[in-house]
Amino acid sequence: MDNLVKVNITLEIHETDVQGFESWLREQLKVIDFKIIPDTSELYESDPAYQKMCKGIREAQKARDRYYNEKRNQ
Repeated sequence: MDNLVKVNITLEIHETDVQGFESWLREQLKVIDFKIIPDTSELYESDPAYQKMCKGIREAQKARDRYYNEKRNQ
């Protein structure tokens, strides 16, 4: 099992298809994580504290990715 990579994707799928899709996916691949992401668009639009939290998360993820990319090439 050389050269395996982890892939993270975000998809939109009709809610009635989720269970079947997850089952099919697990039959095809080793699924490490599968979660349904809630729609937070209304909360984001109406709550400045939530907007600030989301911005902090995005910045932290970018910093983590930059750090990893710098360290893996050393």
